[in-house]
Amino acid sequence: MLLRLNQFFQFDTRIHNCLQEYTRSQNKVLHNHVPPRIVQYGIGGTATTLQFQILCVLMAIIHEDEVNSVGCYFNKQPSAKYTVVKTHVIRDIMIRSLPLNSWIFITSSNSLPVIKKQELELTKRKIKNMKIEIPYIADISMVSKRGHFIAYEYQSIFRVSDKQMEKVTEYLRYWDILRVCCGKQMSADWRWHLLHTKHFTPHHELHSSSYPACEMYNISAVEQLFIKTNIYQKYAHGPSLHDIIGKISNVDGDMDGHYCERCSKNISEKYLGFNQNCA
Repeated sequence: MLLRLNQFFQFDTRIHNCLQEYTRSQNKVLHNHVPPRIVQYGIGGTATTLQFQILCVLMAIIHEDEVNSVGCYFNKQPSAKYTVVKTHVIRDIMIRSLPLNSWIFITSSNSLPVIKKQELELTKRKIKNMKIEIPYIADISMVSKRGHFIAYEYQSIFRVSDKQMEKVTEYLRYWDILRVCCGKQMSADWRWHLLHTKHFTPHHELHSSSYPACEMYNISAVEQLFIKTNIYQKYAHGPSLHDIIGKISNVDGDMDGHYCERCSKNISEKYLGFNQNCA
C-alpha cells in the first residue's frame, strides 16, 4: 500500500513538473514578440517615471523565469539580456545603436513649451525614419484621468493575462500615491504644504481632480501595503531591478514601512527642496 502511494505521488510530481514546463514554454511563445530592448522616452514632467515603472514591471513579469536577466536603467548602458532604459533625451547615436526590433515608448503633453514640443516631434520623426516601432504614446492628460489604471493600455501590447494585470495595478495603486506624496520628488503642492510656505501658488486647486490630497492618507500605512504587494515581494530585491521596482524614484531610498514618514518630517523641519536627501 505504501509502495503504491509513493508511486502515485512520484507520478503526480512528474505531471506537475511537466505542466510547469509546458506553461513556461507557452509563455515564451506568447511573449516572444516583445523585443529584448525597450526604451522609455519623454520630456521631464510628462509622467515618464510612471511609464518606466509600468514597462519595467511588465518586462519582469513576462520573463519571470529569467528574472535575473531583466534590468531597468535610467541613463545607463544596459547590461542585462532583457532591458528597459529610461531617458529624457534620445540622441542620434542612441537611435542608430538600437536593434531594429526595439520598441520605444513615449510620454507627451499638450502643455509643453513650444521648444519642447518641437524637440519631441523631431525625435519622433528620427525614430520613425529608423523604422523603430513606437507601440504607445501616453499623453499626460489621459494619465491624469485614468491614474494607475493607465497600465491596462499596455496589456494587449505585452499580451499579459488579466490576473497578471491585477498584480500590476495592485502595485501601481500604492506606488502612485507614494510617488506624489513621498520622497525627494514628491508633488510641489504637497511639499509646499509640509513647508508651510506662504507665498506659493498651487499647481492644482483643491477642487481639481488632479489635486494630490496627500493629507487624507496615512502615508506609512500606504507604504506598508506597497511593500506587501506581489510585485514588490517578487521583483524589488533583484540586483538589476532593485533601483527601479520598489522605489518611487531612482534617487530615493528603499521603502521600509516608515521611509515616507521620515522623509516628510525632514522636509518640514529642515526646509528641504526638490531632490534633496530627506531620509
